[in-house]
Amino acid sequence: MRTYRVLAIVGVLGLLACEDDKPAPAAPTEAAPAAESALTPTSGPNLAQQINSQIGSVCKAYKKAARKAKSDLAKTPDDAQLQADVAAYQAVIADACT
Repeated sequence: MRTYRVLAIVGVLGLLACEDDKPAPAAPTEAAPAAESALTPTSGPNLAQQINSQIGSVCKAYKKAARKAKSDLAKTPDDAQLQADVAAYQAVIADACT
């Protein structure tokens, strides 16, 4: 007797779960007004200025590390790893910090 109740409850819940599938509303035929660009802030702090200040601090750190690598390379000019490091720092600085 108890199994029939459980099966009945499971069946009813299954039917209720299937009822949630409703057709999606039709797309509007009129053109929607253009949304404002996310890049043009309407209020609050300017995100572009905040990002630029962070980029500036990263560039300062890379330039400082490049100066140290160059000074170390001046002490040992035959070190291939230091030559590669200096070249990599110069490439990053030229690409990101201009």
